[in-house]
This record gives sequence, C-alpha cells and structure tokens, in this order.
Amino acid sequence: MVEEEMTGRKIGKTDWGMLLCMACLVIFLSSCSDQPDSVGTLEILFPSSRTIEPSGDAISVTHLKIWGKQTDGAAVLGNQIRAKDSSITIKGLKAGTWTISICGLSADDASSVVTKSAQQSVTIHSGKTSTATFDLSYLSDGVGTCSITLQWPEKAVNITNATCSLKQNGTEKYSFLSGDTSGTNTVAVDSNDAVDTGTYDLDVTLTNRSGSTISLPTLDTVKIYSQKHSTGTETLDFDCARITSMIASGSFSAGTTANIEIGSFPSGVHVYYTTDGSEPTVNSNLYAGPIALTDTTTVKAVAAADGYGDSDISSGEYTASNFAITTPPTIDSIDIVTDDYATYAAVITGETGMEAKTYSWYLNGTEQSDDNHDHITLSGLVSGRRYRIMVKIKKGDEDLNTFSTTKYFTIP
Repeated sequence: MVEEEMTGRKIGKTDWGMLLCMACLVIFLSSCSDQPDSVGTLEILFPSSRTIEPSGDAISVTHLKIWGKQTDGAAVLGNQIRAKDSSITIKGLKAGTWTISICGLSADDASSVVTKSAQQSVTIHSGKTSTATFDLSYLSDGVGTCSITLQWPEKAVNITNATCSLKQNGTEKYSFLSGDTSGTNTVAVDSNDAVDTGTYDLDVTLTNRSGSTISLPTLDTVKIYSQKHSTGTETLDFDCARITSMIASGSFSAGTTANIEIGSFPSGVHVYYTTDGSEPTVNSNLYAGPIALTDTTTVKAVAAADGYGDSDISSGEYTASNFAITTPPTIDSIDIVTDDYATYAAVITGETGMEAKTYSWYLNGTEQSDDNHDHITLSGLVSGRRYRIMVKIKKGDEDLNTFSTTKYFTIP
C-alpha cells in the first residue's frame, strides 16, 4: 500500500498506521574469527519491489538515520545519516550483540524525521552474514499544519465565510475560519496554529450573507504529519435559492394600498424582507403573503434557507404619489402654419395637474421620436387624407402616471 499524495491533490484517505518499509540488514565480516575484537560490515538493503515512502516531497523518505551500540556497551555506532539508495553499507562493526536503530528522514538533516524509530537486536558474527527486518511507520507524535482550499459554484456569490472542522470519532478537535469570501468562490482555509498528528474527518460549513448556513459533513480525511504542512482541495456542490417574482418599482396613489407579492424557488425556501432599506437577513421579516404598503417604501428581499446558497437581493421602490390628473389632457388645436397646406402644428394646452412631464407623440401609430415637448410640428402631410394624432404624458419614468389622448383630423 502506498500513501496518497498530500500536496496538490486530494487529502489522503489511507490508514494512518500503514507500513512504510521493510529494511533488510545484511552484515558481512572480513575475518572468520568469532573473537569480540573482530569487525564486520553492516549492509542495509531495500528490496526493489517495494517503496518506503508515499508520493510527495514533504513526506518522502530520502535519507535514513542509523545508530546503535553493543549490548555490553563495549562499542557504539554514532548517528549515521545516509542517502536512501539501493543499499547502505556500514563497515567496522565489532562482532557481538548490537541494538541497531533506524528512522526515516525527508532531507539530509537529522531534524527532518518523518517516521518512528525502529529498533532490532542484531548479532554480528565474524565471517558470516546476519540479517534483520525493520518496519518503519510515520510519526504519530508531534504537530503539523494544514491548508484546505475550498471551491464552490460561481452562482453562489453570497458566501461570506467558510469554517473547516477536524473531527475524531465525531468530536470536533480543531476549527479554522476563513477570511471574508464575498465576491469569490474560492478560499484557502489555514490551520495557522499547530495540529496534533493523526487522522481527522473534515467537515465544512459555509455561511451566507443572510446568516443561513450550508453544512457539508465528512467531506474527506485529513492526515497531519509531524512538522509537515498538509494541503488539499475540496470542490463543493450545492443549490442556490432564487427570487422568482417581485413587483417592479412603481407608484401608487396616495391613500390607497399597494400589495407587493414575492415568489421563490425551490419549494420550502423562506423569503426574508425589510422595509427600511437595510439588507435582509434570516432575522428580518419572514414573508408570509403580500406586503401591504400605504406609504412610500423601499422593499428588499432575499430567498434563504439552511443548505442553500442565498439568492441575490431583490429591491423595489414603491412611491405613494400625489400626482394625479386633474383635467384630462387635450390636443387643443391644430393650426395650419404654412400656405402649402402640407405642414401643420398640433399644440397641447390642456392642464394635466402633473409635474415633471414628458411627452411622446404618435402619428398614425408611429412615434415621432424627435420631439418631447407640449407641442409638435408635423410635415409632409397629404391633402385630403385623414390622420390620427396621439400624445402620451407621464411623470418621469413611472408608468403608473401615464395618460394619453387622441384626436383625428383631415388635411384640407
């Protein structure tokens, strides 16, 4: 079994106590005597059919630290740091019983230990070969760090932060909060502080702008190694709520009631709204039916529920208007302004009781787009033909206060 890569890929899911290697210690001696002062050679071999490290430079075993001593204390083998080649030879060991220790390093540095120490009692015989098998496993003591990159759908634009929790047997051991994620769909959540070595279940919780949350339990397994930094990427998938319908901004007559209806998707998603211009959250008014307005009001609404991304905020401005028609607008006169009877002027003089008026003129249903005044001059008219002239009048861009009048005339 080979440990999965911890850097640039999904965080490993293999068993923590995996076997890293079996190292054969082969001892050769240069004489045939069994006298205590005889010396021999220690050769450590690595079978080519096995690998002793997982993928990833951070936890690859590139070197070994080897040390030992004779049981009676007559001789000592000081720390030997050797590159992990196909074999390692240590010469000049005295015949006798030795305690040999070995551990794996990730660099040519005695402090870069990535495995537990393994220890064997080895008897060195002059002129003979002695062997021993060592099992190396990763450190289960010490601390490390981790960084987990989260990605979610681009449509979920209202996520404000993310929390990663590391759990063992259902109990939360560590929790890491991201910075502000507004306007992005990717964030790296760092442990910052040290985490005890071990295997953890990863839970992720995303918080929406409204305050609703998206909980994604047991997404993956995080493995923390002593003095190492574990990284991985999680791609998250979930749906977003939506506002499907809401009456557009407009005006209504003062003294009446305007009912604002809001629709949402999917079924069961709540709509929260405000009427003071503030952004709605799950603590705002819960929509339960049409919102009755009697005064000028700004309504903002969001569709939100735990387990979903927030909808965009929908906003409408509803004006209680005192502008109303007092006298129907009239096309007061049609006057001939040239002697050729082909150019005429239509002038509106009737009082409308409206301020900030705009005018749209139509001749036989075709808008005369170059004129926005209370009068219009028409050219190219044909003698004996009957024409229909209409004018629409409205206050600003509020369609509710739009009025029109029509008049027919025939060119002499």
